[in-house]
Amino acid sequence: MFAVIAGCSELGYHLVKALIAAGHEVVVVEKDRSRCRLLTDELGSIAVQGDGTDERTLNQAGVARADVFIAVTGRDDTNLVACQITKHIFHVPRTMAVIKDPKNEPIFHLLGVDVVVNSIQLALASLEEGIPGRPLVHLSNLRPPGAILISVSLPGDAAVIGKRLDELELPPRSFISLVIKRSGAELPAGALILEADDELVAVTMTGEEQTLYDILTGV
Repeated sequence: MFAVIAGCSELGYHLVKALIAAGHEVVVVEKDRSRCRLLTDELGSIAVQGDGTDERTLNQAGVARADVFIAVTGRDDTNLVACQITKHIFHVPRTMAVIKDPKNEPIFHLLGVDVVVNSIQLALASLEEGIPGRPLVHLSNLRPPGAILISVSLPGDAAVIGKRLDELELPPRSFISLVIKRSGAELPAGALILEADDELVAVTMTGEEQTLYDILTGV
């Protein structure tokens, strides 16, 4: 695989090293001259100095033959423009971007960026994993824009304990996709009885996760 990466932040640097270690060909486009020099000194001639939104720079980096373009510049607007240029002018088959502001995610999906990584959401998920009891964990962002996958653990005093799955009144755009019991994972059949400490994997929409959480864990 040949990847072109725009930006050499700390994240970009470690991504480059990981891809090279896995045997992939990588070129980095980076505006900062000193960062380019550091990359060259450590990893060889893989850096092109320039703007990741500049067509001539991207052409110099060989983006026209890239299998994937990854934008990690640290600026959401720059990442979006870079992905648009590489997809629509250079016809790169797969574009990816890391974003900082969760509110920008829908526009990235709307404009055809193939993979959008929400850095804030990743941080929240990691922190939530460390909370005792893991009440609500964000697992993934989905398509369509705004759809998310979450996990909710049922406390012993939740009002839904003992109810059938089809008795739950969930938000209109939310549904249970998997129920994980002590005995193992089960598909969400309507007759399934909910028990304390069950873990429900659900699809919901951004902004509705708290409502869904309250329904599943409220007393």
